[in-house]
Amino acid sequence: MAETSELIGNVSVSVFLLFLFTIIFTFILGSIVNLIIMHYLKDKYTPTVYKPISKAVMYAIYAAGLYLAFVRIIALNVSASLAALGILGIGMLLPAVPILQNIAAGIVFSFERPFKEDDIVQVDGKICKVKDIMLRKTVFRSLTGEIITIPNVAFMTGMPIINYSRGEFLRIDLQIDISIDSGIDQAVGIINSICHESPNILPNIPQKKMNRIIQLLKVPQNFFVIPRNISALDPRVEISSITKDKVSLKVWFWYWDVLMREKIVSSFYRRLAEEFKKSGIKFG
Repeated sequence: MAETSELIGNVSVSVFLLFLFTIIFTFILGSIVNLIIMHYLKDKYTPTVYKPISKAVMYAIYAAGLYLAFVRIIALNVSASLAALGILGIGMLLPAVPILQNIAAGIVFSFERPFKEDDIVQVDGKICKVKDIMLRKTVFRSLTGEIITIPNVAFMTGMPIINYSRGEFLRIDLQIDISIDSGIDQAVGIINSICHESPNILPNIPQKKMNRIIQLLKVPQNFFVIPRNISALDPRVEISSITKDKVSLKVWFWYWDVLMREKIVSSFYRRLAEEFKKSGIKFG
């Protein structure tokens, strides 16, 4: 304990106050500089460019300020201090273990990049937009407006993330029941017509997106299970079952923007109801 008292006693009140001021000023300065950089760069560059720059500068300020406070101002010898504090020092470090784990996970994230800011992902069962990736945590904004904050270590210990922004297309599966006395061929023709007329359903997509899809389809035979050619992405209608009262049609089609899913499905059903009514086809 004498050694511990000596370590503490070597720091005067004025030096200790300067130490506290430096720590506080460092974090305030880092945050202000981060906001300034984002303010001036956000109109010129995308978030994937200006956010990493602002964070790198902020963390550099943090590192410089902490070094100045601990090494230059109070001349702290970390190994000697821990040796002097003994079990007390270990006890003080234990609460910091989860923080260090999250920071380590954040560093791994910066290299692996399973997702980035503004990506559309599914996390914890909700479709969200990645709002901010920080050293210790990641912030998401769900499509219904909630702000979800998750420690980075959760992604390293098994929490699954579905990244819709990394994929090129997604499939919607629907089941449509019509009465047994309705014209099956006529119903199938109407469904196919609606799908081919929709601007948000393949193959009706922007040419740039189509070029990326065609490149994705150029993979070695049996590499993994995806459609082998662009025609395989056309809408399809199959009969899944027939009873004495109804015919069940299995409909699936591909689209390219997960944020449009509800709008696409709603528009499809609206057109389907209108066309079925005109043609005298009844739902089962």
